[in-house]
Amino acid sequence: MSFKLPDFLNWTSLDTLRQKMDAPLTANFSLRPMQSDGSFAEKLLSGGIEISLDDVNVLSDGTLICNNKRVLLHIRDISSIAGEVRMPKYHLANCQVLEKMRRNSRFGRYVVANRDTGEFQVNIIGSGKENQTVKLNVCQSCLDIIHWHGFSVQGMTSGERWGRVANFSLTDFFKEYPRDLIATKPLHTSVTAPLNDYPKNWAEISKSIRQKRGHQCESCKEFFSQDDSRFLHVHHRNGLKNDNRNANLAVLCIACHAQQPEHGHLKAHPDYKVFMAHQKR
Repeated sequence: MSFKLPDFLNWTSLDTLRQKMDAPLTANFSLRPMQSDGSFAEKLLSGGIEISLDDVNVLSDGTLICNNKRVLLHIRDISSIAGEVRMPKYHLANCQVLEKMRRNSRFGRYVVANRDTGEFQVNIIGSGKENQTVKLNVCQSCLDIIHWHGFSVQGMTSGERWGRVANFSLTDFFKEYPRDLIATKPLHTSVTAPLNDYPKNWAEISKSIRQKRGHQCESCKEFFSQDDSRFLHVHHRNGLKNDNRNANLAVLCIACHAQQPEHGHLKAHPDYKVFMAHQKR
């Protein structure tokens, strides 16, 4: 069976609308083929790729993803002022520095990459040096966001933080946070998966993590005393109560905790009402 399509040019109402829009009868299309996954992955491991912010998303653990690849962000074009060059940091999480760049509409200065050498290609503007491969340091705010091996901006001295930065390994980072999210195999099957429940020593884990992070809510930044510790919770980012990796734990006040997906029930808790009443004073 065959069908004959109507002649849309003889459709009066459609042609009238076309004329009002000043649309031509024909159009020239330039189709740009999408990069294959292989090509994209190869460029991430080489000099990096200029990309729109709209194509970079944030995972629940705070790390950055583009085209199903976990990525790093860095500034490629660096200004040289009076011969002095200030090297930028590279970013592996959605930290406050990136948020500031977003607000100031300066995100176009970044490119994405994901090789694990710690070396990045940059252009030093004003010096005639382009495509320079340089060693960059990781952003401390990013390490704080994912709490890399207990890293804490508030809970460590400057010397401790810089020591961690100097010894930070992207090879170790990508072992814990794999580049390829599609190819990553789940840790467990339906048979071997552990029960999604708090471990027996959860009270100790919760107390320890709150202490290490300075008894501060990571969302609203409010500090809490020991007496008010019941208002400060430890939240599992991915919803798995048995996943107690540092990167999966967020310290949140009860108000911020109640704003998390599937946690609206906390608003009915007596502590929530007491806390909100105290906040209004």
